Amino acid sequence: MHFLLSILLATFVQMVLAAIVTFPTWLLWNLIVPDLFGLPKVSLMQTLGLLILSGLLFHRCNIEMNQP
Repeated sequence: MHFLLSILLATFVQMVLAAIVTFPTWLLWNLIVPDLFGLPKVSLMQTLGLLILSGLLFHRCNIEMNQP
């Protein structure tokens, strides 16, 4: 039972953190981008998808290759 509660709590925390990051991005996009570039407004789920995609594309991997 304790394990299930910890899984539920972790899921809830991740959802709250995703909402905290997604909402300002969504708000700024819908206030600035449609007027400036003529692009359409996006939904919250589309914004979350854009954030995930940009994280995958632009994340820097610092892998050190230790060669003897």
